[in-house]
Amino acid sequence: DEEEAAPKKVQTSFAVKLVKFDDKQKVALIKEIKNLLEGMNLVQAKKFVESAPTIVKGDIGKDEAEKLKEALVKVGAVIEIE
Repeated sequence: DEEEAAPKKVQTSFAVKLVKFDDKQKVALIKEIKNLLEGMNLVQAKKFVESAPTIVKGDIGKDEAEKLKEALVKVGAVIEIE
């Protein structure tokens, strides 16, 4: 009975995590991160990419997470959605 009483939790917010990336496409990935994340310059984007694994963007909807993942996978990133 206790299991039935607990409502099933539906995940509504997601985090996009950069796990690793292809070294050959590092420059393209840095540029993509710079474009996707507001207020980030190239130096910050480079440090961000080099700090992988790291959360790219958290507390976002599933659609936005999927779009972000797709954009980053195209430039050689390995992405997990949590």
